[in-house]
Amino acid sequence: MRWRSVVVVVVVALVVFAFGSHPHRRRHGYRGGDVGRRGAGWEVGVEGEEEEGAAYYDYEGDEDQGDAAPPPSFLARPQTFTVRMGESVVIPCDADDAGDHKLILKKIPGQGGKEKLVAVGREKVTRDRRVTLQGSRLIISHARPRDAGTYLCLYDLEPPVQLRHTLDVLYPPSVRPLPSSELRVLRGSNVTLECVAQGNPEPTVTWQRLDGSLPPALRGHKGGRLNVGVVSEGGGGRYRCLADNTVGTVAEADITLIVEYPPLTTSLQAIVRTGEGDRIQLGCKVHGRPSPNVTWTHDGRPLQDTSRTHQAAELRRQNTSTQDTRARENRPSVEPSATRHTLTINKVSERDFGAYTCIATNTHGQSEAIMHVTGLPQPPVLTSSPEGGESRAYTLTWKTESYYPVTEYLIKYRHAHLDLWQTNRTLIAESWEDVSGKVGPEDMEVQGRLHTLAVTLAGLQVATDYIAVVRVRNKYGWSAESHHFPFSTRKAMAVLQSTSSNGVGRGVAASLFLLSLTALHTFFLMA
Repeated sequence: MRWRSVVVVVVVALVVFAFGSHPHRRRHGYRGGDVGRRGAGWEVGVEGEEEEGAAYYDYEGDEDQGDAAPPPSFLARPQTFTVRMGESVVIPCDADDAGDHKLILKKIPGQGGKEKLVAVGREKVTRDRRVTLQGSRLIISHARPRDAGTYLCLYDLEPPVQLRHTLDVLYPPSVRPLPSSELRVLRGSNVTLECVAQGNPEPTVTWQRLDGSLPPALRGHKGGRLNVGVVSEGGGGRYRCLADNTVGTVAEADITLIVEYPPLTTSLQAIVRTGEGDRIQLGCKVHGRPSPNVTWTHDGRPLQDTSRTHQAAELRRQNTSTQDTRARENRPSVEPSATRHTLTINKVSERDFGAYTCIATNTHGQSEAIMHVTGLPQPPVLTSSPEGGESRAYTLTWKTESYYPVTEYLIKYRHAHLDLWQTNRTLIAESWEDVSGKVGPEDMEVQGRLHTLAVTLAGLQVATDYIAVVRVRNKYGWSAESHHFPFSTRKAMAVLQSTSSNGVGRGVAASLFLLSLTALHTFFLMA
């Protein structure tokens, strides 16, 4: 029986030896660490079986429940530290009765994200050289916006002892346009400009127009979006958004608004009259954005530069000075501008007569203007007095421009009243009377290209109103008609007849008759 007692004692001794050497061993893990260090009684490191990026430390100690030391107590209260970017700040984690407990410092980013281990005990874990430890205080030099967040001072006990501080970093505003500094839109679009501002505190965004003033409804507008409404071709411009938060200087960003639209083409002269051997220029004014491409045709056939024809373009902006032009050299134009395109024809010949078309094309459409080159005379301009001096005749006088001698004329006239009533009360239109004739050099006065001619119309009615139109002809054909010209024959005798034909005016007629007789009597006596 003795040997059995000896065996039991030996087994008990072995059990006590195996489990009694380290009766109280703790292991605590912290995520976010990426380095490992060892010290007296604690460890920070990464193990293969731990989650990637996990950091931990462990320590040993006797836990005598009867003689347990009091937990540490932080001396500071939770605080919020506000510093400007570039300044330094001290995060205090001072505590009483820290003993051998290790202080753990962690940061929770202000914009969200995973918490990061900063230091354990007197060992700094972060690699940021601006961050240093001074005892139980964390010093951050040259603060940056990314330093903002919550800093946690922690003793990992049961329950944990911790202190939270908040760091707010003020920094000047910055602003940028969205989506870019140049915005191209089509005429008629509803346009909103946008800028994004950053800064702490949050900046206030206001707007300006650099090449004019904002509409009254938009003045004083605040916010990152500015709705300028539906834009026309003149609605482009340069706008500026300004961000201010009282920290540092005001930030600025410019947006150039360019309004695009289809071409608009107008001719500088619809009809160009010329003669053989002359040099002429045809011109058209073209608006459009993007800048249109301009081509010319003659009677529908494309034209190319030759020794006799030459195409050129000249940009003309509205209200542009030399200083303005230099300032615009390095930036896009936003004001409506017109380009004058010219086609020069040297030594004109008859084959150059016809219709010339200026065609402007851009990505939004096409426009054209037509000019006619002709050798025909200009429509006559009537220069005679509308009040005729004869009872039954009237002399029409007119002038016209022609590169070649005028050889013929055509006059059409009729009563001024456009319609006459028939006895059955139906309307009929009065026909025109035609008078035409050949013209010789002796029949007209010629000064350069100006031709003046006079023709007498006979067989007219007394005191009657007429309308006449005139055309002239040279070797290339007939001119267009002149404007309708009103004229009348002499009306003195008609007044006498009309006033004597009614009872009311008989006294007046008699008086006029007596005056006429008196005048005749005086005439014969003097004779």
